[in-house]
Amino acid sequence: MPRNKEFDYDEKLVEARNLFWKRGYNATSMNELVDVMQINRSSIYLTYGNKHELFLKSLRDYIRNKDDQYRLAAEKSDQPLEAIKNIIYSVYESALKESNCLFTNTIFELGNVDEKVGKVLKNQTIKAVELFEKLLLEARGNGTLKSDKEPRALAYFLVSGLTSIYNIHILFRDSQLTKQTTELLIESIK
Repeated sequence: MPRNKEFDYDEKLVEARNLFWKRGYNATSMNELVDVMQINRSSIYLTYGNKHELFLKSLRDYIRNKDDQYRLAAEKSDQPLEAIKNIIYSVYESALKESNCLFTNTIFELGNVDEKVGKVLKNQTIKAVELFEKLLLEARGNGTLKSDKEPRALAYFLVSGLTSIYNIHILFRDSQLTKQTTELLIESIK
């Protein structure tokens, strides 16, 4: 008779995600995962797979949370440019609060060297670009976007700018500089 799991799958995934978020993939050992998740190694392997599979699940969980953050921020306004500003400000607030970003860290740690992780990152980036492009096209359609910049290129710029908000804050821990970076990014859509 199989033994029932004595832990909450999602709760333990969050614990693993937070460790990867804090330390990065390469610096996180299976022993640390066992200690943080407080489940035995065999349960981790049976439930989540190996370290790489657990990392991918953790990254996807983080991305789902960011998708929810962007959606909720965008829904605060029915005006597309305001929705974009709300998303950008939500990233600024996250950078100040979290002082780190698993997505941004993973781009630099694994984006070019791990094909599966790179695919997850690329797909998420494209999804974010499509969201911004949709909002930019709506703004152009209703006359609020005055810029003659091509919406798709501007959308890519905005998404890369979200990463720059985290980069500035991670490197300098200067909330004023982080806010200035955020404001410059918002200025790019005027």
